[in-house]
Amino acid sequence: MDRIDCLRAFVRSLEGGSFSVAANELGIGQPAVSKRIALLESEFGTQLFFRTTRKLKPTPEGQRIYDLARQILGNFDLARANVEESSLRPSGTLRVSLPSAFGRRYLMPVIAEYVRTYQGVRLDVRFSERFVNLVEEGIELALRIGQLESSTLVARRLGTVRRYLVATPTYLRGRAPPRAPDDLNAHQCIVYSRIQSANDWIFESEHGRHVVSIGGPLLVDDADAMEQAVMHHLGIAILPEWSALAGIRCGQLQNLLPDFSIAALPLHAVYPETHWMSLRARSFLDLLIKRAGQFSTPQDT
Repeated sequence: MDRIDCLRAFVRSLEGGSFSVAANELGIGQPAVSKRIALLESEFGTQLFFRTTRKLKPTPEGQRIYDLARQILGNFDLARANVEESSLRPSGTLRVSLPSAFGRRYLMPVIAEYVRTYQGVRLDVRFSERFVNLVEEGIELALRIGQLESSTLVARRLGTVRRYLVATPTYLRGRAPPRAPDDLNAHQCIVYSRIQSANDWIFESEHGRHVVSIGGPLLVDDADAMEQAVMHHLGIAILPEWSALAGIRCGQLQNLLPDFSIAALPLHAVYPETHWMSLRARSFLDLLIKRAGQFSTPQDT
């Protein structure tokens, strides 16, 4: 039996969490996947998975072999691509992770363009505000808004997301609007809970940096929900550009503290560190880079 096929079955099983998912992606039967995994375990002399009724979990030995197996498969596919470059097209299932609110607002046109262009690829899009574990969930590419924590992921910066301090005129009626950051202590503030130091809002001005510890009745972990909370006149919030600008322009929202700037958040595409990136992931990343001007502010502005 071809050992490359065995390694591919092993990698797909680990990333998909089951033999049946691997079988579906590889176009073979589940018994064939089990047989290939058993052959590898026999040759390596070690168990590769903890088998449960819910999901496969790699053993420590299996996890170490997985990292090497990806490199081997990458080198093999790269060598084959060099020979078949003229006819090779992206194929297989591409799993990507997108921030929920941002993805719904901006990424569907990019997704539609990709699906129409690369009909041999099945695109599996996961929308979530959380930073998912790419390796554990078998995700090849993700978009992330905000400062990145130290990790082994490779990051490609696409641009930035501007933010605005806003409230509705109805909320502000009968209240003194803030004239300086410290005035926020007298207001109800709506907090986005997924950023570090969520209760400390930072502003910059010609007089330096201003850090304000704020409080309020509501913490949310979704940008669209935060916008809706503002529209229900519950308080003041820092909203991303896509949630704030339309409301500011039509008068539904008031832009507060315009003389104090709020740092824009970086927008990155991230993917696992590897010597090889699948053609399906590379083509999606190339399209994101090409279309980034449609959904982000350039880095140098």
